[in-house]
Amino acid sequence: MTLSHYYIYYPVRIGLEADLARTLHNLQADVGEQTGIAGRFLRKADDPWTWMEIYENVVDVPAFDAALEQAIARHGVLRFIDEGASRHTERFVACA
Repeated sequence: MTLSHYYIYYPVRIGLEADLARTLHNLQADVGEQTGIAGRFLRKADDPWTWMEIYENVVDVPAFDAALEQAIARHGVLRFIDEGASRHTERFVACA
């Protein structure tokens, strides 16, 4: 069984950080209920407007992707993304 680890980063619109934090907390609770995957989020140390979501130990990638995409839409996360920018998803697996 290969476990996947997601690292999703994006620039946020200035002034919306507190609202985004609440939204991500709710989104990650939602995703956790659906998938059993507990997410967390961080901001870049030297750039407080670059944020990252982390989801680790994902077994069922297609089911997780679907649940995450639905939660993103349901919670309106894209409204926090800086104009002209997007979410960047990187998925890693352990080295053999």
